[in-house]
Amino acid sequence: MSSIQALFALCTRGVRQYAFSSLVASLAIAMSGGLFLGTWKIKEGAQNAFTLSSSGFDAVLGARGSKLQLILNAIFHLEASPGNLEWEQYEIIKNTPGVKEAYPLAVGDNFMGYRLVGTEPSLFDEHEWKKGVKYQIEKGGRLFSSNAKEALVGNFVANKLGLKVGDRFQPYHGLTFREESKHDEVYVIVGILSATGTPADKVIWVPIKGIQFMEGHASEYSTSVSAVLVKLRGAAGFALEMKYNKQGNQATFAWPIAATLAEFFDRLTWFEKVLEWIAYLVGSVACLIILSVLRNSMNERKREFAILRSLGASRYFITNVVLGQSLLISLVGALGSFLVYLIMSGVASHFIREQTGVLLDPFSFDLTFVYVFLVIVLLGLISGIPPAWMAYRVDISKNLRPSS
Repeated sequence: MSSIQALFALCTRGVRQYAFSSLVASLAIAMSGGLFLGTWKIKEGAQNAFTLSSSGFDAVLGARGSKLQLILNAIFHLEASPGNLEWEQYEIIKNTPGVKEAYPLAVGDNFMGYRLVGTEPSLFDEHEWKKGVKYQIEKGGRLFSSNAKEALVGNFVANKLGLKVGDRFQPYHGLTFREESKHDEVYVIVGILSATGTPADKVIWVPIKGIQFMEGHASEYSTSVSAVLVKLRGAAGFALEMKYNKQGNQATFAWPIAATLAEFFDRLTWFEKVLEWIAYLVGSVACLIILSVLRNSMNERKREFAILRSLGASRYFITNVVLGQSLLISLVGALGSFLVYLIMSGVASHFIREQTGVLLDPFSFDLTFVYVFLVIVLLGLISGIPPAWMAYRVDISKNLRPSS
């Protein structure tokens, strides 16, 4: 048997001897590394995904109020609308120099909990939701007509509710589903939107007039919009920011979208820090467990190590046995941390997709994974140094004496 094979056999024997404690240490390492990776990567992935999911728009114009609420409502179809704007405001910004595109939105109804969003058909004909990419409609479908009770269903909604072209439905009043709030109007589905991985997948798109003149809506709905999605040219955003937010008091111009979202994620830093400290605490406990396991193993294997020394094994070989045992425990923990991360990111991705329609990619690789792996292995080896030093100093003559 080669020295490497002998070393590996002795390391695994030590792990098996304290199998339960070694497993607990590996699990603690896995939880610590997984929490750290999950906290870091999920937040980073969510922020990037939300920023990229702005559907190609630079700003949102809406009623006076919070920029964040306006963006969450108009772009991500979350939260309630902060209020309505007069149709005239849409016409004004649409014809403002520096505004490349402007599309009105109207909300206030749902079908089985999924929002109906009224807009102009040109949003799907002309707008690029991603650079060089326009919305596509699945084969066999078409875009709704601006004066008809027709609907274009987001891909996510169609899959969840089993909707298809030709199906009919009656909307419900409000943003949450209540059986008693059904409208009389009947809409026919004329198309299914191809998947985009953005919030557009999670709503049902209808002509804006359908929302404005829906039975049961107040008369002022017919001449108002919930928000306007805006695509800008050049540096027009600065002038519009000054016009609406600094000098006016009738509307809010939420621009730039990315900066507002960054502020939102910055507010979550405290939660990220809490999870990081939990990860540090669990990691510290894991290191102490490794230290305890190796010390106990060392105390019970002193005679074994003394025999190996008497048979010609060097001090360094005995030291490497203890460090190897520590390395095995930390390697199992490091691999387990990736499993914990995949579970955490999978749950988070599913929740975010269900709630917003935004698609995260939990499997995107970067050097963070390498750094975490190396740090875990290094900490495991450091935890094994004190017991390894004890093994290095084993007294052959004392530990070879027969026990009385």
